[in-house]
Amino acid sequence: MRFPDEDDYVEAGAITRLWYRIICPFTHGSRLWMVTTSILCALAVLHSANGSWGYHGRAEDTGFLSGDFVNGVRLAWQIDAADAGLDRIDDYVARDGYLFLVGYRGSQRIAVGYDASHSTPRQLWRVDVDDEPGVHWWDGDLLVGNTLVSAADGHTTTGWPTSGVRYGISPYEHPSHTGWSSAPIGPIRLYCPDLSTGQCEAWDKTATHVWDFDASSGSFPDTTTPVDGWIPIVHADHLSRYQLTGFSSTFLRGFLNLSTGERTGIDAIKEACGPATTELDDGTTSCRITFPYIGAPPIIRAQDGWVISSGYMHAATVAPDGSNAQVVTLTQEDVTRINYLSTYPQTQASLPTTEQIVHYAATGDHSWDTTITLTEGSAIIVNDNVTLATHQQYLDILSYDASWWWAPPAISQDTSVLLIPHLKGASSSDHDLDSWHPSLINVSDAAQASTLPETSSTYRLSNDAVHGWNNLGVRSATPLYDDLIVARISPETSPWYKRLLALTSSPGDHIVGLTPAPGPMRSAR
Repeated sequence: MRFPDEDDYVEAGAITRLWYRIICPFTHGSRLWMVTTSILCALAVLHSANGSWGYHGRAEDTGFLSGDFVNGVRLAWQIDAADAGLDRIDDYVARDGYLFLVGYRGSQRIAVGYDASHSTPRQLWRVDVDDEPGVHWWDGDLLVGNTLVSAADGHTTTGWPTSGVRYGISPYEHPSHTGWSSAPIGPIRLYCPDLSTGQCEAWDKTATHVWDFDASSGSFPDTTTPVDGWIPIVHADHLSRYQLTGFSSTFLRGFLNLSTGERTGIDAIKEACGPATTELDDGTTSCRITFPYIGAPPIIRAQDGWVISSGYMHAATVAPDGSNAQVVTLTQEDVTRINYLSTYPQTQASLPTTEQIVHYAATGDHSWDTTITLTEGSAIIVNDNVTLATHQQYLDILSYDASWWWAPPAISQDTSVLLIPHLKGASSSDHDLDSWHPSLINVSDAAQASTLPETSSTYRLSNDAVHGWNNLGVRSATPLYDDLIVARISPETSPWYKRLLALTSSPGDHIVGLTPAPGPMRSAR
């Protein structure tokens, strides 16, 4: 066998000539191969600049976002329902280096677990789960309905009572039906078989009934993280029709030990009330700490207990079980500093003490790295000196439960970039709320633009999202590592040529991993 020579090429027909150009590029097809190679190189460059890069980060969670996100986001990987072997994806959870997807294949509900530390998530297990509502992270494992799934190996535990009541996406719903279950609260979850009696049962992770809880007064455990096993008990007022999730409504009624079921009251706070005592119209007195003004900020979790603000001029510090109460008098400016306070990094070791929080309220000095507060003037304040005006109003009578409209943001250590999970503000109607999707904000740009007078009626923080964020149609977002954000996106349908060149994701919902885009590149000469 020999390669064709010049005479063979001249005498060949059109199809044969094309074949000769392919198999003999340096003899007859140099131009064809140059053009083909150029096209392939261009596609590779476009895909590397805009397509799925894979995750190649440090897989580290320090409690801060990477400051490199200020350059924008790029797609590391994406998973749709077909990739996961599902017909649809209903929920996802990203925690502790794991990614969990929950959805349906036909009529069967399925949970799929991944190790997200690799270039693309590596599937660990796939298990069938029940149809009970709710998907929650429970102390290192995944709770789907009434099925507890081990994050490491997919081993399942069942046996909790079936409520048959749907409480939506919230871990807690104001009880209104027979047979009601809560999401995990520390080491237990509550089951109330008959709400007309208000008698509830606490069940642990082994599906064992461990103690009973009397909710006949309308008070329930808050769903924040416990301190030394204790958690506040808050009153589920009839106006608090929005679910109790994370932030309490601050109608404090006591404290509960989640290991034993022991319950304490608020007598210690009342006895120490002193300057926070106020006289009511009927001549009796009341403590503003235990019965605060409407819209008072939530109970603040500290390393050694809790800080409870009255919302006006006073705050109390207590031990985890509500004892050792001390009431302090503050100015309104001081109280504003701890409205919806978030401290960073958000790790147990870095959590401030009650004394440090009160000192910060009084002086503005803090020992932790970064502080974010939300003011009654509808502004997000970073480290007391950077203001992001939202031009929204949040503190109204519909907003007893703050977490319904505000979730603590994630921020980079250099405060250059801020991830706001969700934000809802009152619109012109007393009942309609303006909802903003998650936004990854360039703090410097937003601080400059949001405070301009002419922006007050039109500005949204998403106007100053980092490059590439708004094109994704992000519906929810969760930082998994410093340099990896897991998000659910609904990208708009794009022209075929953009999808071909990987300039955009394909249409439809995806679970995606987003990493920082590279810094500005020097232009080619």
